[in-house]
Amino acid sequence: MRTPRQLVRRKGRGSLAPSAPSPRQRTSRRKTVAFYSILVLAVAAVAGLGLNSVFDTGSAPTAAVRTSSVTVGTVQATESSTGNVAAASTASLAFPVSGTVTALDVAVGDHVRAGEVLARISTSQAEATLATAQATLAAAQQNLATAEQGGSGSTLDANQGTLVADEESVTSAEQQVASDQSTLATARAQLASDARLGCPLSTESGSAGSTASSSTTGTTSGSGSTTGTSSSSSGTTTSGGSATGQLRAFNAATSSAPQVTTGSASNVTATGASLEGSVDPDGSDTSYSFDYGTTPALSRSTAATAIGSGTAATAVTVDLEGLRPNTTYAFQLVATNAYGTTRGATVSFTTAESTCESDRSTVTTDTQALEREQAALAQARLALAGERSSIATSAQTNAVTVAEDRATVVLDQATVAADASDLAGTTLTSPISGTVSAVNGSVGSTVTAGTSTVTTATETASSGTSSTGSSGGSSGSSSSSSGFITVTDLGQLDVVVGFPEADIGSVAVGQPATITLPALPDTELSGKVTAIATTSTVSSNVVTYDTTVSISDPPATVRDGMTADVDVIVASKTGVLEVPSAAITTVGTSSTVTVLRGTTQVSVPVVTGVVGSSTTQIVSGLTAGEKVVLPTVTVAAASGATTTGGGFGGGFGGGGFGGGGFGGGAG
Repeated sequence: MRTPRQLVRRKGRGSLAPSAPSPRQRTSRRKTVAFYSILVLAVAAVAGLGLNSVFDTGSAPTAAVRTSSVTVGTVQATESSTGNVAAASTASLAFPVSGTVTALDVAVGDHVRAGEVLARISTSQAEATLATAQATLAAAQQNLATAEQGGSGSTLDANQGTLVADEESVTSAEQQVASDQSTLATARAQLASDARLGCPLSTESGSAGSTASSSTTGTTSGSGSTTGTSSSSSGTTTSGGSATGQLRAFNAATSSAPQVTTGSASNVTATGASLEGSVDPDGSDTSYSFDYGTTPALSRSTAATAIGSGTAATAVTVDLEGLRPNTTYAFQLVATNAYGTTRGATVSFTTAESTCESDRSTVTTDTQALEREQAALAQARLALAGERSSIATSAQTNAVTVAEDRATVVLDQATVAADASDLAGTTLTSPISGTVSAVNGSVGSTVTAGTSTVTTATETASSGTSSTGSSGGSSGSSSSSSGFITVTDLGQLDVVVGFPEADIGSVAVGQPATITLPALPDTELSGKVTAIATTSTVSSNVVTYDTTVSISDPPATVRDGMTADVDVIVASKTGVLEVPSAAITTVGTSSTVTVLRGTTQVSVPVVTGVVGSSTTQIVSGLTAGEKVVLPTVTVAAASGATTTGGGFGGGFGGGGFGGGGFGGGAG
C-alpha cells in the first residue's frame, strides 16, 4: 500500500498519459471509485447514527477488533511508469549514391549479420567516373614531377648520387639503432626475469663459499693463570678473502678460558652465509658468538649461545641473512666462560654477485651503445636533409607552376577518393545484426542518394515525444523509415519510461524491474535499469527524466512498439519483520503501532524501514507473531445493534482509514 505521498506521485504520472489507460490503471480507477463511494455512504451512515445516538442513549456501540500478525517476509518499494517496447538499436539504411537496384538479397523478416550485403545498384557509372578521375590524377602528378625537376643534368646527377649515399647511410644507421634497441630490450627482459626469480647467483661469479683450514687464535683475556700459545695448524682461509696464520691458546689450570677455532663461511649466497667454527669449553660453562662486519672493526655480533661445560671441541655454526651482494665480510668466533674470553682468528669471505647486478651492468652498456648509434643516426639524417636542401636550392624550378600543380594534385586526389567511396557505396551492407523490418524498393527501381543512420531505443523515444507528453515517453516503433532498408535488433528490447523529478532520485542503474504488457496480460517480464538521462524532458509543465529499462530474454510474442507498464524495484528487504502499512500511525518523525496483548491494546513505538505497496518493514519495536490492531469503522444501529466494518481497510496508511487493502479481514 502506498503512502499518501506515493499516491500523489502516481496521480502525477497518470496525468502525463493522455493515451488509453492500461488494465492495471482501469482496475485501480474502479477500486478508487468504489472506495470513495463506500466512504461517502459510511460517512453518511456515521453522521446519521451519530445524530441518533444523541437522542437514543440506549444504543451503546461496540467494535470488533481487527488484527494482523507481525510476519517475516520481503518488503519492496517500487517506482512505476509506462512506456513502449522498442528495439535497442535500429538502422535506417540508404545508398549514398543514386542508381538502379540490380540485386536485392534480403526480404522483410530475414535475419542479417553485421557486415552482410543487403542490396546493390548498378556500378557502371561509378566505375567510369573513378577511372576518369584516376587518369586525371596521374597526369597531374606527372606535371608536378616535371615542374619540380630543375638545374643542369650533370648537377642533378651528382646531387642525386650524394643523396642516394646519404639515404643509404641513414638506412644503415636506422638498422643499427634497431639492432641496439633489440639488444637493450633483451637485456632488460633478462633483468626483469632474474628479478622475478629473486636475483639468483650469477654463474660467472667467484666461489660462493669458503674453504678455510681449521685453526685457532691464542688471544685470551680473563682470570686464567698461565697463558701460552700454540698452533694446531696454520694456513690461509679462502672464502672470497683470506685469513692470517692462527694460534691456539690454552691454560695450564684444570679449568681455563675456552679454546676456539674460527672455521670457514659456507653456503655463501648473495645475501647470506653460514659461519662455522669449534669451541672447547675446557670444563667451564661457556657461551659463544660470532663478530662480523665489512671492516676490521667487526661491528656486528650474533646472539650469544650457551654450549655447556664439556672438555672437547664442539662444532658451532650460525646463519647470517641480510648481507649485501658482492661484498667482502670478515668474522671471528668469540667464546667466554668464567675464566676469560677467547677470540678466534679473523676470516673473510665475499658474498656472491647476483644475476641482477650483472644484468644491470649489461643494460647500462647496451644503453650507452644505443645512445651512440642514435647520435650517429641523427648526424646521418642531418646530412641527408642538408643534401636534399642543396638539391632543392640548385634546382631551377618555377615556384608558381609547382604550387599550381601541387594544388591540382591535391584536388584530383580528393576527387579519386570521393569516386572510390561512391563505387563502394553501390553495395549496401548492414552495420548491425538484426531483423529486416522494411524494404522500400525492388530490383529495377531507381533510388536516390541518402544517409544511413543507427539509432538507439532512447534516441527513438526522445525524437518521438509529443507536445502533450507522456510519463512513459513515446513509442519506440521504427518500422516505417525513409531509408531503403531498415534493420531492427529485436534480440534486445528496451522500454524507455519517464520518471518525475520527485521520484528519479530513488531510481539507479542496475535496479531490477518488472514489465507487464496490456496486450499480453498473462506475460510478466523481468528487466533492469540500464541508463538514466542526465537532462530532463519537460512536457505539459511536468519535468521527467527518461530511463531505459532493458528486458531480459523477451519472448517472441513481444513486439516492437507495445505499451509496457514498468515497476522499478528501488528498495527491497528480505527476511525482515513486516506489518500492514495501515497499522502504523505516524506523527512527525515518530511512528507507533497498537499491539493486542490479551484483551489489552498497547501503543508501541516502532522504527520503520522500507515502505512497500501494502506492507512496511519494522526495524525495531515488534517481534514476529505479535498481533497488531488494524483501524476499524464502527456504525451503531438505531436498535442498539453494532455493525463493525472491515471494508475500509486499504486506503490511507499511517493511522488513516485503515490499511492492508480493500476488505482487510480481522486477524
